[in-house]
Amino acid sequence: MMKATAACLLGSVLIGGLMSAWVSSATAKPSADIVRAAATSVVRVTAEGCPGGQGSRVGSGFIWPDPSTVVTALHVVADCRSVTVDYVEAGVQRRAQASKSLRRADLALLAVENPPAVPALSETAEAAEQEELAAIGLPLNVRNWQETYGSRALNVKKLSDILNDASRRQIENLGAPAINLEIFRLTAVVKPGSSGGPVINARGAVVGVVDGGLDGGASSLNWAVPAHLLQELVASGASGADVGLGPAAETVFAFSVPETAQAAAQVNRDMTCGGRNYFHLATRSLNEIVDSLQTPGTLDDPQGFVQVVAALAAVVPENDLAALSFDLFVDSETGATVAVPETMPLSDGDGLCVAESQQGDIALIFQGLVFNPAVTNVDFVSNQFVFNVSKGLGFANCQADPSFSQVMPHARVDGLLARRFAALCYHLPSGEQAYNFVAHLGRLNSYLGIVAVNGEFYDTGVGGDPDITRDWAAAALAVIISTYQI
Repeated sequence: MMKATAACLLGSVLIGGLMSAWVSSATAKPSADIVRAAATSVVRVTAEGCPGGQGSRVGSGFIWPDPSTVVTALHVVADCRSVTVDYVEAGVQRRAQASKSLRRADLALLAVENPPAVPALSETAEAAEQEELAAIGLPLNVRNWQETYGSRALNVKKLSDILNDASRRQIENLGAPAINLEIFRLTAVVKPGSSGGPVINARGAVVGVVDGGLDGGASSLNWAVPAHLLQELVASGASGADVGLGPAAETVFAFSVPETAQAAAQVNRDMTCGGRNYFHLATRSLNEIVDSLQTPGTLDDPQGFVQVVAALAAVVPENDLAALSFDLFVDSETGATVAVPETMPLSDGDGLCVAESQQGDIALIFQGLVFNPAVTNVDFVSNQFVFNVSKGLGFANCQADPSFSQVMPHARVDGLLARRFAALCYHLPSGEQAYNFVAHLGRLNSYLGIVAVNGEFYDTGVGGDPDITRDWAAAALAVIISTYQI
């Protein structure tokens, strides 16, 4: 029933909004001219001969405090034999070596051999809460610099404020940076490979250094080190970058360049869908995403996740569930990760992203929206998303399933608000039933809605088609996974 309409719209009037507390910052964001001027001083940093399986790492950096030195993240160059600085705007490369390192803040200062005449970002400042900022870097092996706009998030003072149990263990085992490190966060996610790049304010002053890039399974967690720590790096940093982080630095932090151009295109691909930009974080099985269903601290709502998995395991063998594979796409606005079943081709349809099963009427549909809080609110936006989807698919008389519905949104450790629920609807043209999982996610004035639609209600479950049932399980789990910071 859905094939002709799945590329249209989706929704359900049953969804109450998330929260009306998302408001935008009053400060002006850095202008395009300010960002471009600062970007001339942003460089790519490549380290070779590093401990670990890949042997090479790539990050970002910027010229500071004078043209002969470059700041980057320590985890990019720690314990590596050689370092190259690529002045992308000037089109030249230079060899460099680490002259200073500040382990507790994950900062390194590089001395550049025969540096080109490129200006330094010499002005620094402190970022105010909710001040509009821009992070600049060369993420995911892209040829040119990219900027990410966001404001300084509220209620984040230390690194420990944003780490879940699994991430905390990773940092503590590595021994850097310090768990109680002073940090701040942007409200938008910064792509992997941006570590070491500058965060600037509307004047073009450096307020922080991008750090993090933790891969938590289905999310990318990053933060910024305040610019005032650069003075500590110069004044009391240790000599060089042989700090003994070892191979673990690669597995915890560093983005390594894929070996072939084909592999790079697959890993680094960006996607524009429904008028929104996403970047591909990874492709992983369900088992890899959760690491283990028994691992404490992996999920923010373990009971809810296990409940859904148990329900699906009753109709899909557990091994088949564990082997389900998902493409993980990060929404550039909210920082939410959308899990898309690898077996369901993704297309851009009439303002929506639509992934459809090739086995039957199963679909995953999502849409990102930015709204003006002065005109509307997130309640309206989320209800509109649901209404549009319901209308487009011909759904009516939807009844919420309290077994799988959250009454209130929950705040993830990274500040993203999320709420999910399930509903049984009737399809008006045919009179058949359809079961849907829905998720609302948002940050400030940016919203992302996701719906898994089961138009094969009578052909899934016990006695149903096993292939269709497996695709429904994948779509339903995709919605659940997308609400977690795993």
